Amino acid sequence: MKDRILQGIATILVALLTAGVWVSTVEAQSPPQRDFNPRVLMKHLRPIVDAPFIPATKVRGQVADNELVLGVVVAGQPRAYPINMLTGPSREIINDQLGGRAIAATW
Repeated sequence: MKDRILQGIATILVALLTAGVWVSTVEAQSPPQRDFNPRVLMKHLRPIVDAPFIPATKVRGQVADNELVLGVVVAGQPRAYPINMLTGPSREIINDQLGGRAIAATW
């Protein structure tokens, strides 16, 4: 009986030692931790939150008839954003208030 207990303990010790070697081996093979250092491709741009707008009755000459516009109506209030004013290297989103709600116009 005593031999069986010692043999069981020995088996457990061998199992633990083997597991310890396996864990050590896994840890040794893990890739080194790297710091996260993203590249900055563009400088931070302040959001457009106070874009001027012109009432539709006064737009004559500002937007050509064949020009694309992004139109939106919120709570009965219409607004049109000319695509050529949304497209550019520095801005593509205009944060606005329309019909009592915050909206973002983007292209």
